[in-house]
Amino acid sequence: MRVQIQLRAEKLKNVAGLFRGISDPYAIVTLASTEEEIGRTESIKNCLDPEWVEPVFFDYPDQNENVYVVIAIWDDNRGKSQDVLMGKAMMNLKPSLDHPETRVTEDIDGGGSVEIHVVPSTKSDKNFVFQMRALDVKNIERGALGFGRSDPYLEIAKEYSYPSIGSKHVQVVYRSEVIHNHLNPLWERSDVNLEVLCDGNLDMPLRVSIWDYSSSKRTMIGSFDTSVKGLMSSVATNGNADRSNSFDFLSGNLRHQKTVGHLVVVEASFI
Repeated sequence: MRVQIQLRAEKLKNVAGLFRGISDPYAIVTLASTEEEIGRTESIKNCLDPEWVEPVFFDYPDQNENVYVVIAIWDDNRGKSQDVLMGKAMMNLKPSLDHPETRVTEDIDGGGSVEIHVVPSTKSDKNFVFQMRALDVKNIERGALGFGRSDPYLEIAKEYSYPSIGSKHVQVVYRSEVIHNHLNPLWERSDVNLEVLCDGNLDMPLRVSIWDYSSSKRTMIGSFDTSVKGLMSSVATNGNADRSNSFDFLSGNLRHQKTVGHLVVVEASFI
């Protein structure tokens, strides 16, 4: 059975070194029994609470068997020097596969913890190709003199719902580049495989959110819920400033939501 292993970690120890900023963590997953690497994530710059976008795919031999993996988290020094091990944890995949509605976490020997979410997965040969632009983004980074601008980036997350216990699991599947000092950013054209994006289900709930980036923290500006079908049906017809089919980014609780920007779907198709 093919599965996807989704990973996140929190409260990692910063091993970047004095005056070298914050670690850029990535994870490598190996089978404990053979030390065979089965996959690795991307690295996330300046982050000690990473939620990795890239899952690790694995052919689970028998759902009745325990499968132990070692998750090693490394600081990516991007070729400037040798990557530094931030810590390791051994985890059994079976509890998460049997009960994906529950959080399965383990302490990391170097500090912090790692969480896995393991779900059955079906390989897809289709990619969702898209380009998006935000308009009139609320500026939350004015700076001391009032001349600053937010540095926005976009995230798309898929939502797993477990109504029997009233819980959800939200997994980020796409993270755009950061566009600095801009309140009307146009992000680069991107593509995501449908297995990663929505488990092959075009109706799967997606949460699209816009964030302000800084080297020390990320702040959500606003978000909205949709699906791949929803994005496909909302492509702009009159250019990347066409608001007629745009989505509203919302902030606040359900009673007091405010519009903090708009998202224009410039392109959406399959390849």
